[in-house]
Amino acid sequence: MTHIFSSLRNIALAAAAALTLAGCSDFLEIKPRDQVTEDNFWNEKTDIDQMVAGCYNAMQSEGFINNCIVWGESRSDNLYPTDNLDSKEYNLYQIMRENLLPSNPYTKWINFYDVINKANAIIEMAPLVSQRDPAFRQSDVQAIIAEMTALRSLCYFYLIRTFDEVPFYRQAIQEEQDVQYLPATPFNQVLDNIITDLEAVRGDAIVHYPAYDQTDAIGGLYYTTANRITRTAIDAMLAEMYLWQGNYPKSVEAADRVIAQKHADFEEEYSHTTSMSTSIPQLITAPNGTQIELYQVTTNNPSLVHNAIFGINGNSFESIFELAFTYRGSGSFIENTAFGRLYGEMKGRDSNNGAGFLTPNPDIIAEMSSKSYNFWLNQYDARFYNNIETTEKYADGKVRKGVASSFNVTSLSGNALPFDNTRSSVFSISSYQNRNFIFYRLTDIMLIKAEALVMQATDEDSETNAELLRKAFDLVYLVNARSCTNRTSYLSATRPYARQRNQLRQLIRDERNRELMYEGKRWFDLLRYARQEGSPAVVRAIVGSKVSSGAGGGSFPSMDALFWPYNKDEIRVNPNLHQKSIYAKDDESNYSSGNE
Repeated sequence: MTHIFSSLRNIALAAAAALTLAGCSDFLEIKPRDQVTEDNFWNEKTDIDQMVAGCYNAMQSEGFINNCIVWGESRSDNLYPTDNLDSKEYNLYQIMRENLLPSNPYTKWINFYDVINKANAIIEMAPLVSQRDPAFRQSDVQAIIAEMTALRSLCYFYLIRTFDEVPFYRQAIQEEQDVQYLPATPFNQVLDNIITDLEAVRGDAIVHYPAYDQTDAIGGLYYTTANRITRTAIDAMLAEMYLWQGNYPKSVEAADRVIAQKHADFEEEYSHTTSMSTSIPQLITAPNGTQIELYQVTTNNPSLVHNAIFGINGNSFESIFELAFTYRGSGSFIENTAFGRLYGEMKGRDSNNGAGFLTPNPDIIAEMSSKSYNFWLNQYDARFYNNIETTEKYADGKVRKGVASSFNVTSLSGNALPFDNTRSSVFSISSYQNRNFIFYRLTDIMLIKAEALVMQATDEDSETNAELLRKAFDLVYLVNARSCTNRTSYLSATRPYARQRNQLRQLIRDERNRELMYEGKRWFDLLRYARQEGSPAVVRAIVGSKVSSGAGGGSFPSMDALFWPYNKDEIRVNPNLHQKSIYAKDDESNYSSGNE
């Protein structure tokens, strides 16, 4: 067994020097090995730049992205284990059986506290460096603090949605006396704190970064504004965090700021274009008048949206914040191996017959053949064809979103949807895995706003409620309409799901799943729905049939069962951290982990 030792040390990277935590039980037992002090490191702006680059580097690690997907998607109804998962990846197999044990390596949170501690150090030291380096202006300091506050807040947001209560701290740990054994802070208290932090720095954040500069220590990690935290990214985070907080008016306000900025970006980039290509975003109008610029599929080009957002270059107009995994020339690149490992290996590194360790829920595939729709509204939705590579007659399939660099769907009778099988679909998979990992994009925020609008409405027959529902339906309509190749398949404003609160709320939930499937969002969404209703019943109804055994037995008996256990090493090292009762009684004597 590995016993992890946490330390704070200065690491030299190819393009950055960064402080990192190494070893087990993360920041809770920090014993600095190499003393990095004010006198020998924090002297000029380039030192801060290198540390910022180190934060993004840490987030690009396989462990970090792996946890984002596993924590946010694996327990949902979207994914099933491959037939050989028990022999290939037993720890993941246990998770898919809903048998969550404290000894499972997927319960380790070190990658997230690594970023948190780096961010804390930068926030603390940036003002001091500005006193030593005249080139480091006060506005630069404030912008960096805003950026690091956002990355720290994002990490905590992942942690509370995964573990519920987690140790929460904002202090940089650089000296022996800084070491603390912290108790867990309640979910809502952490959420309130990170929202307050973001509200305080939002106005200091950069709106647009300059074009990529080879000489910039941070620039080597990003290629567009979407690859670093911006004010718009903070607004996106706030829109979602307010939704979890139940502050629905503020969620709408934050989402509106994102949508307004995207409209301004469109005007800036395309207003002078005389001939508008169909490959760029199009202004789409909803039944009640809402207009937003989005990419849109067509009958002749059902691949457009997928290729623009998830394709070879990434960083699309609709992107708000995504980590770049881009080839840099001369054989240099950072790979997003987590996607390949879980959904499908890249060429030449095939560990599970090209399928990855997780596979689509067979019901998602089968309904395209049976035409008895549950996940999809109809057979014209291009998202099905570009999310999943299926076999003849929709017998089974592989996840290709996040894996394929490009996609083109061609039926046996020409370019049109639907057709009876996708044998002739072409998914291009690179020899290296350079698909970006997207945290926030425009349609995600649109659906967050739609949910916040509906949550403000009541069942009362009033013009106020009707207006809230009209605005919410328009947003769902736009997301769905841009994804369907047949105009007659669009949602109708005259149907009950557009005018009745409970039906529209369900429509929004279903549309979020269709739009964000396999992006690490679904389980967190299910958890939010359970919190809104104060019961795990909604999760039990959707996911209960997926597993037949395990700690939850597929029944999810309590809200605690929706969260993960703390890793056993954290419990052993930290006397102030106590295991959830539902996991504390687990007998691990016959659990054998192949990855410890």
